[in-house]
Amino acid sequence: MQNRLIPIVILTLLIVPSACSEVRPARTMAVTFDDLPFVNLATQGDGARLQATRKLLHALGERKIPAIGFVNEIKLYEEGELIDARVEVLRAWLDADLSLGNHAYSHPDLHEVSLEQMKADVMRGEQVTRPLLARYGLELRFFRHPYLHTGRDLETKHAFESFLTNNDYLIAPVSIDNSEWIFARAYFVARQSGDEALAGRIGSDYVDYMLDMVEYYEGQSIQLFNRNIAHVLLVHANELNADWFAVLADRLSDLGYEFVSLDDALQDPAYTSADTYTGRGGITWLHRWAISSNRDPAMYRGEPTTPDYVRELTALPEHTY
Repeated sequence: MQNRLIPIVILTLLIVPSACSEVRPARTMAVTFDDLPFVNLATQGDGARLQATRKLLHALGERKIPAIGFVNEIKLYEEGELIDARVEVLRAWLDADLSLGNHAYSHPDLHEVSLEQMKADVMRGEQVTRPLLARYGLELRFFRHPYLHTGRDLETKHAFESFLTNNDYLIAPVSIDNSEWIFARAYFVARQSGDEALAGRIGSDYVDYMLDMVEYYEGQSIQLFNRNIAHVLLVHANELNADWFAVLADRLSDLGYEFVSLDDALQDPAYTSADTYTGRGGITWLHRWAISSNRDPAMYRGEPTTPDYVRELTALPEHTY
């Protein structure tokens, strides 16, 4: 009996290392949505925006994705009047056990307004969100720079960062930036024209594009850190993601990604890297760190672009910032 077991044991030993060699390294990602309560594209009316938001939140909840949404409070008002139906969209995020951050009141550009104007806009942007979070036992902790513009000189950049720190804000960086907003505009055009086949093509191509972008930034991460860092993905609260983010999330899960909170992602020591970037572009923190450490610009090559037909539908270039 013992002799008959020997071949089986040997075969098992040969198979197990092969299987283990195919195990992928851990992949983690925090998902962040900008421009809440909603980017008003194809969806019209407060009721429709809430419905689309609930569809997006259902997709997040089913997949246990601890996302955070960044709010532009100017969108909560109509002719100076606070619209409760729009605040209800924010409540829906909190009812789904998700969190909210400050994206400044009116989405101003730090490269175009004064530092004092920017500070005032940040404080104005928490008047509804902060007390709303408090009712759920939560704190307003994160700030996301509009346009990812952090200052055209180090003096302004550091002064604004000190202001945020003094007001108990943490900066919400981005490792995976993208042109999702161009797809969203094209999706709007297709839906408005009633061309559902075209809308479906755009949605499917959007998912493929985002996966290509994730792969690209994985490569950038490996070049900088010799590993794949915990990523922070930037997308927007819009109809495209209400309809298609579930598909994207499932494809990312198939690649081995675990979705974590922004807090957890920022525990990665990569996010303590020096950032002295003061260029005009609103770029990913991976590229800020690369520029700050004088990496060869050749490393940035190969970034995926949106399909020509998508840009043509929107009449927009790849980047407008």
